[in-house]
Amino acid sequence: MNERPSLRSLAEKYSVDKLYSHSYIPVYEELFKGMNVRRVLEIGIGYEDLMKPFVPRYVHGASLRMWAEYWPEAWIYGCDIREDTMFKDNPRIRTLVCDQSSTESLRKMAEEIGGDLFDVVIDDGSHQYEHQWLTANVLLPHVAEGGVYIIEDTYADKGAQLAKEFGGSFICGNKRADDCLMIVRKEGSTCLI
Repeated sequence: MNERPSLRSLAEKYSVDKLYSHSYIPVYEELFKGMNVRRVLEIGIGYEDLMKPFVPRYVHGASLRMWAEYWPEAWIYGCDIREDTMFKDNPRIRTLVCDQSSTESLRKMAEEIGGDLFDVVIDDGSHQYEHQWLTANVLLPHVAEGGVYIIEDTYADKGAQLAKEFGGSFICGNKRADDCLMIVRKEGSTCLI
């Protein structure tokens, strides 16, 4: 039986900013340990001009490609406001255009993806508090029991505020001022970390 590669090795392989500019990979390795993940949604795909300063080398769709290899049985969905970030070169990764500042756009995207609930949702989109709050309000109901909803790239004060609002917790690294995660683990009708 082949052992799954470590998340760190995949983050290095795909040059993911979650490792190089943020402290998220060790947190994710612990958080995802033992989870049965079938559907993942990540908001924010990124593009070369945006990502190049933060990683050793640019790989388009780096995080989505990392998740697809980390969870080889899962369907991976990514969305971004920019049409030019879309790609179709992996049959298990589906990308869609979505504006996370719009309730209607978020609902339409969730409806278009359809099917079962998500096991993991990661908001790595605009990084604006108002958009993070709106997106969590719209998408938390689409997280399966036992699943996790994560907001990346928050500042400590905003992360604490989001955690209080949505019943989660926040964790801060030390690489940058916005090196914080808000994490909600959904269990039953309540959200817990």
